[in-house]
Amino acid sequence: MAHPHGERLTSLDAAFLNMEAPNRHMHVGGLFIFDPPGKEQGDPREPDHARFLELVRSRLHLVPRYRHKLASPPLGLGNPVWVDDTHFDLSYHVRHAALPRPGTTAQLTEYCARILSRPLDRDRPLWELYLIEGLEDGRFALLGKNHHAMIDGLAGIDIATVMLDVTPEDDAELPEPQAWRPNPEPGRLDLLGDAVRAAMTSPAHLVASGRRLGAAPTKTVRRALSVGRAAASIARSMLLHPTPRSLLNQPPGPHRRFSIQRIPLDDAKLIKNAFDTTVNDVVLAAVADATGRFLRDHGAVTDGLWLRAMVPVSTRADSEEHALGNRVVAVFVDLPAFELDPVERLRICHDAMREVKSSHHAVGAGFLIGLTEFAPPTLHAMASRVAVHSRLFNFLVTNVPGPQLPIYCLGARLLGAFPFTPLAETQAYAVGLTSIDGWLNFGFTADYDALPDVEKVTGHLRDAFTDLVRCAEAVD
Repeated sequence: MAHPHGERLTSLDAAFLNMEAPNRHMHVGGLFIFDPPGKEQGDPREPDHARFLELVRSRLHLVPRYRHKLASPPLGLGNPVWVDDTHFDLSYHVRHAALPRPGTTAQLTEYCARILSRPLDRDRPLWELYLIEGLEDGRFALLGKNHHAMIDGLAGIDIATVMLDVTPEDDAELPEPQAWRPNPEPGRLDLLGDAVRAAMTSPAHLVASGRRLGAAPTKTVRRALSVGRAAASIARSMLLHPTPRSLLNQPPGPHRRFSIQRIPLDDAKLIKNAFDTTVNDVVLAAVADATGRFLRDHGAVTDGLWLRAMVPVSTRADSEEHALGNRVVAVFVDLPAFELDPVERLRICHDAMREVKSSHHAVGAGFLIGLTEFAPPTLHAMASRVAVHSRLFNFLVTNVPGPQLPIYCLGARLLGAFPFTPLAETQAYAVGLTSIDGWLNFGFTADYDALPDVEKVTGHLRDAFTDLVRCAEAVD
């Protein structure tokens, strides 16, 4: 909802602010690894930080949220609003770093984990971008970090691509940055007045809703009953089949570990074609296998163990593909950590996802946070904290599709884009996935102390895909 002094956060975006705690950072990130610029032309060069800063400045107008910071009404009378940062300093947000050469992947992910363990400064726009040099084979990396209140996974891909190109040319003259003059920051009385006006206009929205109900009561009631039944079904499922306690479900501390792995997309397509499933089914089956192996490494007994994964699903319409903010609901899928047969595990995951889709659980799961646009912000905060304190799932699995073509930044070809995901109150482990240019790019986030050897999961993931590929080839 627009307001005179800035765009007010939606309930879901505000919920991500309220979820944050010293040990629970609510920012998301992406690690982008590149070959050196000019390598495809036979002339590899060092990345130029000054030119990269110029690139970001020339395209900043395409992501105006990057110049906005949060302003909160007094007394908590409304959700915060996005306002122009009158002291915006691009050099604060775009930073330069280097590893001792030749920096290994393990050294890179350790450095990234340290950055991602620090909360963002809420007095500034909620993002940071790092250019990291010194990697082996002349490579470099970009590490992006955004607060979840600002962006969700799909919109995050959009923001990243603003800085990226589909052609390798890097010697073209960059356009002059568009002039930007910030609006004055609103004072406390301005914010208070906006919040009061918003509260006073809420009944009008309720009246309009009543008119819509009167105009089409049968359709509206039917939709409400359908959503209610889905929510009740999820609640019954949670009560009858609670998530098991596991090594993965420990309260996280303030520090993180981060590990990455990429898998050829063609491998996943070969598997899904052989067994008539989907790429997402293949991903869930492989993650279930890798996670089960990791638990057994630590002496866990996985016989009969079902691990519940929360899988965010985008509800963003095509017309909103470049909009910022969050348009997601969640579904819950029970994964068979006990199943050792690759094909049977894949079949179980396929059937589970089909059941979730047919029962409309994706719609009902949107009620987990329990928010509406008209609920007082204090209730938003309470509902958000209830959601993250409940052990409703064992771990998160996100899957964000990206463009399936070569991507460049100032002439450097993108080799992989690996997501970093937040940990909830009872989760010490999360899995993120982005598919770009023929690769599945996995990022494993873990609590620093609870899972000190989380990098072992990447080897188990490779083995899981190897087993499935072997089975698929036997079918052919």
